[in-house]
Amino acid sequence: MDRKMSPHAALVHGLSQGSSAFPVMLFTEYNRLGLTEGQVMLLLHIIVFQEKEGTPFPTVSQLEERMSVSADQIVRWLQTLVRGGFLEIEESVDEDGLRSERYSISPLLQQLAASCLDRHGAKPDEGAKATYDNLFQLFEREFGRPLSPMDCETLSQWVDVDGHKEELIVAALREAVFVGKPSFRYIDRILLEWQRNQVRTPEEAVEFSRRFRQKGVLYQSGEEQKDRDTDSFSFYNWVNQGG
Repeated sequence: MDRKMSPHAALVHGLSQGSSAFPVMLFTEYNRLGLTEGQVMLLLHIIVFQEKEGTPFPTVSQLEERMSVSADQIVRWLQTLVRGGFLEIEESVDEDGLRSERYSISPLLQQLAASCLDRHGAKPDEGAKATYDNLFQLFEREFGRPLSPMDCETLSQWVDVDGHKEELIVAALREAVFVGKPSFRYIDRILLEWQRNQVRTPEEAVEFSRRFRQKGVLYQSGEEQKDRDTDSFSFYNWVNQGG
């Protein structure tokens, strides 16, 4: 990758691409993160279901068939992984109104990267880490899907290379959603246009976009990614129960 990125962002990017470093890092860091062997095995089964079998949200029964523990134990592990910030359950609604869920290991990748950098004496900048975490979560919520490795790289480039402030990236996302064009390409064009016109604050961005829309002009023409309806993430009852 030829773009300049922070160590934490670069490491998360490499892990999200499914490199061979991921299982090695998981095995070397899980104890430092407070994970048990059973939880690690459960995470690996979920990843195999997603990446090798195209099952983004394996059921407890499916997981139980492959593990040597009870369904109740699997549920308890899932609860602790979600509450511990290692796993998320994401819900989306497609254009036909059909709901779907999937597990996201993005929080696990973030924690693995931070733990590895800390162990090697290369502590990530906490401010930068918070910025990435906030942006990743906000974009996933607004897009109604997990971010791809390319999406993560684009976000990192906006912050590390282009120098866009977090609040302007958020404002560009809001503008794209407002006009019904929530795509990274469109948001990139918004940020470029604002940069060219020396838009420096969210307030200036709102006013600039208002005038821009009054002219009947959008930031980008051509084919865009389809808009996807999204709803706030919801968790199954068993996640919110004690365990």
